[in-house]
Amino acid sequence: MTARVRRMTLTAVIAAASIALVLPPSAAMATDPDRPTIPRAPADQAEPQQAPEGPHLNRMPGAPDALERPAPRSQISASEAIAPGVPSITVDWVHTSDARFRWAGADGGSPITGYTVQLLQNGAMLDEVTDWTDAAVWITDLDPGGSYEIRVAAQNAVGLGEFGSATFTTPLTTVDRRFGANRFETAVAVAADAFPEAPVPAAFLANGLDFPDALAAAAAAGALGGPVLLTEPKKLPGPVLTELSALSPEYLIVAGGPASVSDAVGSSAASTSTVDAFRLFGANRFGTAADVASLWGDGSDVVYLANGLDFPDALAGAAAAGVVGAPVLLTETNRLPGETATALRALAPTQIIVLGGTGAVSNAVVAAAVASTGIETSTQRLSGSNRYDTAVAISKATFGDPGVPVAYVASGASFADALAGAAAAGHLNGPVLLTESKTVPSSVLNEIARLRPQRIVVLGGPTIVTDSVMKTVRAAADS
Repeated sequence: MTARVRRMTLTAVIAAASIALVLPPSAAMATDPDRPTIPRAPADQAEPQQAPEGPHLNRMPGAPDALERPAPRSQISASEAIAPGVPSITVDWVHTSDARFRWAGADGGSPITGYTVQLLQNGAMLDEVTDWTDAAVWITDLDPGGSYEIRVAAQNAVGLGEFGSATFTTPLTTVDRRFGANRFETAVAVAADAFPEAPVPAAFLANGLDFPDALAAAAAAGALGGPVLLTEPKKLPGPVLTELSALSPEYLIVAGGPASVSDAVGSSAASTSTVDAFRLFGANRFGTAADVASLWGDGSDVVYLANGLDFPDALAGAAAAGVVGAPVLLTETNRLPGETATALRALAPTQIIVLGGTGAVSNAVVAAAVASTGIETSTQRLSGSNRYDTAVAISKATFGDPGVPVAYVASGASFADALAGAAAAGHLNGPVLLTESKTVPSSVLNEIARLRPQRIVVLGGPTIVTDSVMKTVRAAADS
């Protein structure tokens, strides 16, 4: 069992919202950029390594002090010194493996100089920090179904006050939503949830009105450990710029040409990067996917191949590709584009995973893809009778053991909400499963029951995926 205590980022997010309004003029996108490189994906598709066990104490970077520093001890007279009050602890949320708490009511005495925060289980101390300066904490890496106690005491010139205490039990599975007023704000909500720490290694920006560029970017984003955010072609939504500022990506990567994401939008987003910003694109969606795959500088033993003219198979496939650290290339149903063939030659994969049945990617295209690699290459086709079953087949092939950290559930009828979810799922080592708006296919429910995810995240509001679907999904997870 591991436990970490980290500071919440609400203050940092608020600060970023203010900073975003006064950003300096943006630098142009780099023409000869310093680029990140994704390690070669192994053909055995090994399970992602888990974090080492043992308690950790981590503070969120960039979160400012919540306390105003008092006068030095020598300037406070004995008559003025009053012991701090007992903090009153309230819960923001408790999930299967993390919880957030706030506290107040301890400032009735002399100015508070800090807090002592403790996490206990069955009376045993799991973690403690004595110099906390925020009136909130985020506890992560908890055991599902575990019972815990959080204790907080305030410190001032008099000394350490009495501890306030709250007990809580983590559920076996939590089910919640991530959505916003539109597809751009939904992507922001997904990114803020999946990438709470700044800086992130990279953030991708793609056209939110079409799917191909964002899907190709999702696999790379998941492998690099960053999000995909969406934009209008000629206007960068304010919430997206605010989130990029909060994420402070080392690399800002635009996926798609100027017709998909204008130079003005790209330059505005570039101002949030701390190392470099550049664009990856080709003459069409196949060329853009190939250019994104160039981030695998030493090639990849595994390549995912999906139909680039429709989105469902690639949605689930991009999440799986991000988990194993492999690129996604796009094709037509009955013709392998030249850009894809060239990319396959450069990547030299020993395995091509084909997403969807022959109606999505024909056998002739698969044969052409194998011939394009120039080496001996095996193939595996992951498909089902429909888009929902295909996503289940991809999940089964990627996640052999139950107990995945997270599973994302998105509409199989539209792509917008799931675009950001594919990158987040790849980063967090979970699948993307698809559902109808009002009913959940039985194959999906069976897969949820098999996976036993610690957390299920439904993407999109109730008009996209209804509350009744959430209840059905929760019941499957608890079965």
